[in-house]
Amino acid sequence: MNYDACIKKSIEYIEHNLDKKIELKELADKVFLSKYYFHKVFHTVVGEPVGEYIRKRRLMKAANELICTEDKIVDIALKYQFSSQEAFTKAFKKLYGMPPRQFRRNRMNAIQPSMAA
Repeated sequence: MNYDACIKKSIEYIEHNLDKKIELKELADKVFLSKYYFHKVFHTVVGEPVGEYIRKRRLMKAANELICTEDKIVDIALKYQFSSQEAFTKAFKKLYGMPPRQFRRNRMNAIQPSMAA
């Protein structure tokens, strides 16, 4: 079995569904692997666990929306499946080294995570 193709397919699915709830079982089922084995293969191929990958991608999309829209931070947080603005702010600050409000104020040109991650 070509695991690179399986992971590519699952990443495409993740990218198209970042604003929806994504279950590990759902991803594994799409590529005909068990949850355990899919998680193991994904981590090996991508270099990080599935959940961490999804969280980072959601935060990157949210960062783009912070810069490109005037949407409320809480609305962006909820759109990308964070349970609250506080949970979003904590995760965002961990990845980008500053809270979303400051990030938006600074209007950063490049959406690159800091080395704090």
